Amino acid sequence: NKSAASGGSPAPTLNDLKAQIPATRQLQSRVVTKQDMLSRIYTMPPNFGRVFRAGIRSNPNNPLASQLFVICRDANRQLVIAPDALKKNLRLYLNEFRLISDAFDILDAQVINFSIKFAVVTDPKANKNAVVQKCISRLKKVMTVENFQVDQPIMISDIVNIIINTDDVLGLTNLAINNVRGTVDDRTYSDISFNVEANMMKGMIVPPDGGIFELRYSDFDILLAKELSK
Repeated sequence: NKSAASGGSPAPTLNDLKAQIPATRQLQSRVVTKQDMLSRIYTMPPNFGRVFRAGIRSNPNNPLASQLFVICRDANRQLVIAPDALKKNLRLYLNEFRLISDAFDILDAQVINFSIKFAVVTDPKANKNAVVQKCISRLKKVMTVENFQVDQPIMISDIVNIIINTDDVLGLTNLAINNVRGTVDDRTYSDISFNVEANMMKGMIVPPDGGIFELRYSDFDILLAKELSK
């Protein structure tokens, strides 16, 4: 094929399977609520394709319709736009369960890539570099894309708590969340431009409608804002 295949995903891990249990238990023969719709999407037979995350919003132009935002992952577990074939399969699959009066538009979720920059004051007796690496390691575990849903905001307080509750950290002196897009040092990010400050609300960074945040390259996108304080 001239175009590489997309929209695939590695085999589900044990945690992935555990996450599907609540949706499967609530499954019914008809799509009535938003939860019913999401349950159907996440339990769609894998031969039709696999949706990693989905979000549902009311259609502002049609009160009887909904907007369904979907996103997939590639073999590297990075977010990619769902291929047209998967969307077609999803439409045909959901059509068997929807009520006759229901309608939905399947749209691509917007991927907002971001980076975290921080600076801390450490215990004078501790190894500064080791403390920073502990902070970065803890942030990687919590900010992984598996912990994000479509339309889920970034809670600034969560990031602050992770850092200041790391052993030997005495204080947080600088924290910045920045949008990363395009190509940076041969790393490819989403092309979505996102103004972090304009979308800050009550200690949260709110994504655009149908948007999902992704810390795409955690080894490069969590870094020090400046030299460590002595």
